[in-house]
Amino acid sequence: MLMKRSCYILLFCCCVVTTAQAQLFKKSQDPDALYTSALAQTRAGQYAAATRQIDEAIRLAPKNTDYQTLKARLLLLQNRPQEALPMLQRILAANPRNRDAYFYAINSATAMSRQDDAVCYVDEALYYFPRDRELAIKKLGVLDNAQQFGKANAYAEELWARHPDDSVINRAYIDHYLYTGGAYAKNGNPILSRMAYEKVLEAEPANAEASTAVLGLYLKNEDYDAALIRVNAALATQPNSYELLMRKLGIQQETHRYADALATLQTIRNKYPNDAKAAQLENSLRLEAAAYYSNIDPYMLYLSVLEKEPNNSEALQKVIGLTVARGAYEEALGWINRGLRTRSNDPVLLGQKVDMLEHVNKYPEAAQIARQLWQQTRNSSWAQRTAQLKNASGRYYLGQQQYTLALQEFEDALSAAPGDRDALNNLVNCYIALKQTDNALLTVQKALQQYPNDEALLSKEASILSDAGRYEEAAQVTRQLLAVHPGNAAYSTTLADQQLAAGRILMQAEDYDLARTQLQQVLAQQPNNLDALNYLINLESGAGRPDSALNYADQALTTYPGDRELLLKKASILQTLQRYDEAAAIEQSLMERYPYTLKYRNAYTETLMARGDSFRRSQQPDSALAQYEKVLALRPKDSLALLYTANAWLGKQQPDSALPYIDRGIRAYPTSIAFLEKRANVLEARKDYTAAALAADSLQQSAPTTDHREYADFLQSKGLHDQFGMYYLNSTYDYNNDHYNVATLEYRHYIKKGSYAFRVGYAGRQEGTGIQGEAELYYNHSAKTYSYALLTGSNGLAFPQVRAAYSLFHTFPHGFEGEIGARYLHADSTNSMSGVVSIAKSIHDFWANFRTYLISEDGSLYTSFNLTTRYYMNRQQDYISFVAALGTSPDDRSRLIAFPQLVGLLTRSVGAGFQKTFRFRTTVGVNAMWINQKISDSQFQNQYDLYFTLLRKF
Repeated sequence: MLMKRSCYILLFCCCVVTTAQAQLFKKSQDPDALYTSALAQTRAGQYAAATRQIDEAIRLAPKNTDYQTLKARLLLLQNRPQEALPMLQRILAANPRNRDAYFYAINSATAMSRQDDAVCYVDEALYYFPRDRELAIKKLGVLDNAQQFGKANAYAEELWARHPDDSVINRAYIDHYLYTGGAYAKNGNPILSRMAYEKVLEAEPANAEASTAVLGLYLKNEDYDAALIRVNAALATQPNSYELLMRKLGIQQETHRYADALATLQTIRNKYPNDAKAAQLENSLRLEAAAYYSNIDPYMLYLSVLEKEPNNSEALQKVIGLTVARGAYEEALGWINRGLRTRSNDPVLLGQKVDMLEHVNKYPEAAQIARQLWQQTRNSSWAQRTAQLKNASGRYYLGQQQYTLALQEFEDALSAAPGDRDALNNLVNCYIALKQTDNALLTVQKALQQYPNDEALLSKEASILSDAGRYEEAAQVTRQLLAVHPGNAAYSTTLADQQLAAGRILMQAEDYDLARTQLQQVLAQQPNNLDALNYLINLESGAGRPDSALNYADQALTTYPGDRELLLKKASILQTLQRYDEAAAIEQSLMERYPYTLKYRNAYTETLMARGDSFRRSQQPDSALAQYEKVLALRPKDSLALLYTANAWLGKQQPDSALPYIDRGIRAYPTSIAFLEKRANVLEARKDYTAAALAADSLQQSAPTTDHREYADFLQSKGLHDQFGMYYLNSTYDYNNDHYNVATLEYRHYIKKGSYAFRVGYAGRQEGTGIQGEAELYYNHSAKTYSYALLTGSNGLAFPQVRAAYSLFHTFPHGFEGEIGARYLHADSTNSMSGVVSIAKSIHDFWANFRTYLISEDGSLYTSFNLTTRYYMNRQQDYISFVAALGTSPDDRSRLIAFPQLVGLLTRSVGAGFQKTFRFRTTVGVNAMWINQKISDSQFQNQYDLYFTLLRKF
C-alpha cells in the first residue's frame, strides 16, 4: 500500500514538472505561422479550427488585411455572409486593390440576395482591375443572377467582340445565353428564349443543350418543318444519335410522312438492332401508315414499280419528286444516286443531285457538280448557279475557319460570274478574317468601280477603314452614305462612332485642335452623345480650358443628371477653377450616397485640401485650418493634412499647437522625413534643444545624410552651455631677438541672453611672468541689439595694468550692423581713451567690417582703421578671413604692452586666417599677421604674429 502511494506521488510530481516546463518554455505565437496553418485547415475543410487560428492571428496583428480577408472567406464558407460583408467593406476601404476581397464581397452580396450591391462591387473591382478576365466573367454571372438580361447580353457581346479567340470567354458567352434562354423559357417568353439559344448555336453549332431547347420550342409551337430542319442539321454532325433519330421519327409520324418515317425507323434498326422500342415501333408504324394511306399512296405504288423495273426512269423521277415533296432530302439523294449508278452523266439527275446536296447543306459537293454541268453545257444559268453554290461553299469553309479553301471558292465564284456581288462581298469578308486589310480594301474599291454608290459596298469600305484605324477616311465614306440617306439612324450612329475614334486617336497624338473639331461634329449630330461629351471634357481640361470643360460637363449632366463619373469630373473642373465650395458639395453628396467607394472620399478630401491651400496662400490661416480639420475627420492619418495643419499653426507663430499634429504624423509614419524634420525645427524654435536634438537624431537614423547628421550635431551643440578655450599668440620681430608669447585659458558659459567668459593669460618676460585676468560679456537686449563688455587686470608685466571696453551693436535693414563704443587702457602710467565706430555688412556668405578708432592719449588725438573680411563656408561653420589695418588699435592684443609707444607711429598691418568647426563642438583656428611700423623717416621695423585657437563646447 505504501509503495502504491509513493508511485502516485511520483506521478503527480512528474505531471507538475511537465506542465511547468510547458508553461515556462512555451514559445510566443507567430501570427504568420497561424495564418499559414489556418489557410491549410481551410483547404482541408476544417473551418472551425481555421477560424480559431485566424482569430488569434488577427488579435496579434489587427491591421493585417490578409488575415482579415481569410476570416471573411471562412465566414462565407460557414454560410455567414451577413457577418462577412461588413468586414470586407472595411478591408476594401483600407485597401481598395484587394482582389480576393472583391470576390468575397460579390459572393456575400449574392448570398444575401443583394444583387444590386453585387453589381456595384464587381464594377468597383473592374475599375481597379479593368483587364481581369475572371472578374469580367464574374460580372456576367452577377448580371445573370440579378436577372438584368439586357445589360448582361450587351456585356456578353462586348466581351465576345473584345476576345473573339479566347476559349474561356467564349465558354462564358455560351453559358450566359444558355442560362438566359432557360430563364426566358421559364418566364413564358419563347421568342426571346429561342433567340438566346440561337446565339449559342451561332457560337457552337454542335451544342446539344441549345439544339434540344430550340427543337423543343419549335415543337411546342407546332412548327414541324422548322423542327425537322433543326433535327436534320443536328444529325449532320451527330449521325448516330439515337435521341435525334427517334425525335426525327416522331416528327415524321406526327406529320404523316410515313414513308420517311419508315426509312428513318430502318436506319435506327440498322444502327441499334437490339433496341426493343424500335422493334416494337416497326409493326405499329406500318399499321398506322397503312391506315392513313389506305393503299392509295402514289409513292408506294411507284416503289412497287421500281421493285419490278429498277431502271424505270419515269417511276424513279416520280419517287424522287414525292420524296422531295415530303422533305426527305437524304432519301431523295439516295434515289438519285441509285439512278446515277446506271446513268452517271444524266444532266437531269445531276441537276437534281445539286438541288438535294444544297438542301442538306453539302455546298462543296453541290458546287463541284454544278461546275461540272457548266463546263459540260456552257449554259449561263449553270454558271450563275455555280457562282451561287461556290459562294455558299466558301461561306461554309469560312464558318469552319478554313480560310484558304474559302478564298479559293470565292475566286471560283468570280471566275464563273465576274462581278458577282455576293462573291465580291464574301471575298472581302474572307480577307478580313485573314486580317489582310489592304486586300479587302482593294477588293471593295474594285467592286465599287463596277457598282458605284452601292450602299452595301460603301458600308463595307467604311467598316474596313474603321477596323484598320483609319477613322477619318471611314467617316468620309459614311458621310457619303448619310448624304444619300439623311434620315438613316444607323449611319448617323456609325459616323459618330468613327468621329469619336478619330478624335480619341488625335487626342492621344496631342493634336487637340483637330480632335476638338471631330468631337464637336459628333455633338452637332448627336448633342447628347455621352462619349463625345466625356472626351471634350477631358480634352478641354487637359488643354487648360476649364471654363469650356465645365460647359460640356453641364451639357452632359442635363441629359444624364445622376451620372457619377460626370459629377466627379465636374467637381474636378470646379476645383481647377478654384470654386471649391461647389466642388466639395458635389463630392460630399457622392460620398454620402456611396460611402464605400473610396475615390469619392479621396476626391472630397483633395478638394478640401486645395481649398485649405487657397486660404493659406491668401493669408487666412484660420480658414485653412478649418478645411484641414475636415480632412482629418475623414482621414485621421492623412500625411499632407497633418503636415499642412502643422505649417498653418507655425505660420500663426503657435508652435505648441503645431506640435500635436506633427506628433500624430510621426506616430502614423514613424520614418517620415518631413515630420521628423518638422518636429526638430519646431523644438529648435522653442529653444528646447534637448528634445530637438533627439528628434534630429531620429531623423538622421531614418535618413542618414550629411545634412541630417550636421543638423543633429548642431542641435546637440545648442544644448551645450559651457566652453573651454585655449589661445596661443607668438610674436617675433626683425629688429631684435625677443619673442612675445602669450598663452590664454578661457571658460565661457552661455546663457539665454548671451554669454559670459573668464580668461587667464600668461606671458613670459625677462623681468618675470605676466599674468592677466579678463572678464567678458555678450548680452542680447533684443533680437537686433546687443552689448559687448570687457574688463582686464594684470600685474603689469607683459600686459597693460587695466583695460576696459564696451560696445553697443544694432542690426539695421538690408543686412547692415552698426557699432558704437569706448575703450580704456592704462599701461606704464599712461592712460588712453578711445572711441569706436564700425559698420558691417553681410552679402550671402561674405562679411565685411570697417572699424575706426579715435584715440586720446596725454592730450593728443590719434586714429586707427581696421578692415576685416570673412568668407564663410560649410553653412557658416568655417571661414577664411583677411585683415588690413592702419595704425595701432586698443583691441590689438599683440601690441597692447607697447601701445603708449606705438599709438602715434605709422603702422600698417595685413593678415589672414582660417577657422574650422568640427560637429559644432570643436573649433580650431590659425591667424597670421604682418605688421610694418615706421619709427623714423627712413627706418621701419616688422613684427610677425601667429595666433592659434582651440575651443571645445561641453
